[in-house]
Amino acid sequence: MTYHVEIQPVGKHFEADASGSVLDAALKAGIMLKHGCRDGRCGDCRTPLISGQVVYPDGLELSSTDQNGETLLTCQARATTDLVIDAPEVTEFEGISIQKVIGRIMGKDQVADDVVILECMLAPGTQFNYLPGQYVDLTLATGVTRSYSMAKRSADDGRIELHIRRVNDGQATPYIFDELQVKNRVTLEGPFGSFYLRESDSPMILLASGTGFAPIKALMEQLIERENTRPVHLYWGGRRLQDLYHNELCQQWQAAHPWFDYTPVLSDEVSGDWVGRRGFVHRAVMDDCQDLSGYQVYACGAPIVIESAKKDFVESCGLKQDSFFADAFV
Repeated sequence: MTYHVEIQPVGKHFEADASGSVLDAALKAGIMLKHGCRDGRCGDCRTPLISGQVVYPDGLELSSTDQNGETLLTCQARATTDLVIDAPEVTEFEGISIQKVIGRIMGKDQVADDVVILECMLAPGTQFNYLPGQYVDLTLATGVTRSYSMAKRSADDGRIELHIRRVNDGQATPYIFDELQVKNRVTLEGPFGSFYLRESDSPMILLASGTGFAPIKALMEQLIERENTRPVHLYWGGRRLQDLYHNELCQQWQAAHPWFDYTPVLSDEVSGDWVGRRGFVHRAVMDDCQDLSGYQVYACGAPIVIESAKKDFVESCGLKQDSFFADAFV
């Protein structure tokens, strides 16, 4: 059975099948509601529920407002009646739709002891459009699926780049590091996510931890391609220098573009050779920019980094809540 979903205040509509999530129905209709992880953990898709009723999968941890029907997690909620939701940030992008495509691994570059960069070649003739900053679901031959951000501005050359950190007790990354071979086939589905550049003249802070650099790299390529002039400052944090696996690329950007600054930050004990910043990466931002009221911030990486950055930037530095855009790697 299908139900009618109305989005206020923008006045858009779509139909949602009771067997799938509200978010999936919106994406299939070409409507991008704000979302992140798509498994109910990050909370980015939580939106006010004006009227109607939904159900959730058993065992899902819900907030009190989700439980009493004031809000809903669109990525998990399934409609049981017609719905009216309050979602002021709704976007529609011509030429972008959710696709499932076949790719072949054409490059596997281990750039650190726990980071590998995969280059996936799409089948000839495949057109896979996305916004820089979005992610795909990668399905391996084992049947395991994991989400990874795309690290290039576009796939116009038929290639998708993924930066993957090893999780030793994970189901995907031990296979990717130890068994996945060049020329192996994989399945890619997407694009997903609401992490992309918003039009503005405001100066930007780009904040990355670890492989959170991947979507930041895609944003930077977009800014360079657009001949950007607005000030941009990238802070990239890692435990060790090898965690900043594209440090030289960032230095090259800084040398080539007067509008761009780069600050690497290491949190672990480092040798006396290191003369750069130490500590938590978001604290380096706060040391440099006590007033963030006129900025946009794009942050990507570990959830604890994203949560700490948003809380401290808003509460201590005056950043507007709606000027913080993030993708937490949950």
